[in-house]
Amino acid sequence: MFALVLLGCAAPLLPNEKVLGVEQVAAFTFGGPGDHLGASVAARGERWLASAPGSGRTWRDGEAGDAPSVWVGWLGESEVLVSGGGRVTVDGVARYTLADATAWAASADALIAATPAGLVFVDQERVVPVEGLESVALGVDRVLGLVCGSDGCAGYAWSFEGVSLGPYATGGEGGAVGEWAGQAWAGAPAWDDPEGAGEVCAEDGACLAGLPGDHLGAAIGGGYAAGTFNKWVVPPRARFVPLDGGTVYSLEAGAELQPLVLAGDDVLVIGAPYMAAHGEPSGAVIQVPR
Repeated sequence: MFALVLLGCAAPLLPNEKVLGVEQVAAFTFGGPGDHLGASVAARGERWLASAPGSGRTWRDGEAGDAPSVWVGWLGESEVLVSGGGRVTVDGVARYTLADATAWAASADALIAATPAGLVFVDQERVVPVEGLESVALGVDRVLGLVCGSDGCAGYAWSFEGVSLGPYATGGEGGAVGEWAGQAWAGAPAWDDPEGAGEVCAEDGACLAGLPGDHLGAAIGGGYAAGTFNKWVVPPRARFVPLDGGTVYSLEAGAELQPLVLAGDDVLVIGAPYMAAHGEPSGAVIQVPR
């Protein structure tokens, strides 16, 4: 295990786009062989957590521990780890089990999950029936989710009491949701088209589109949206698009269609669980200072 700041020569990119570790300083922490480090990441200031499900270890601030996890988060100041079978520990103490959860989110205010039954407020033992709930996130004073049905997908919001606040933006299958600077966003990655650009749309009607093959909107977090590693662009790369304008970051190493995850506030934290090191998909966590 090690952390690096990578520097080198950049390939020509679009204006206002910088390569992480080349034109933009970034710290890379790589897992061991087969770790898949970065399958889930969580950030709190400059601190970060990351799962490495290939090895059954959770990483904290660049150091590998021995607690297993497939998802990580912070419930206030407490570390939340979800391991196989939906077993939830809070600061190392087993607290809940939710075997059918398909997505999780945590914040200072709540721990929630998406299940076939709907939206579950895990720490409050309350279920809000929602059919087709795919992904979840927590905003400052609301819960966000992507709901898909026969008529398509949309970002929906609920109060912390579970009261529906209605739809706020169009989304798409496999999309993420999130909030940044008071705006709620929903992703539509266009997975049904191999060259799908994807997009993310905000509740105020603003939309940001990716490049062909980006599948933008599969991940939202830390003020950025991402899709996957894109073989259709030159040079092939994964792109991280800021939700509030500014520089687009890119990552010029990865595996085609690899999942990417995002978190952060003071520091953007990227999880790239299929990034190669040691000749295998060791995975990596990338920290980008703001």
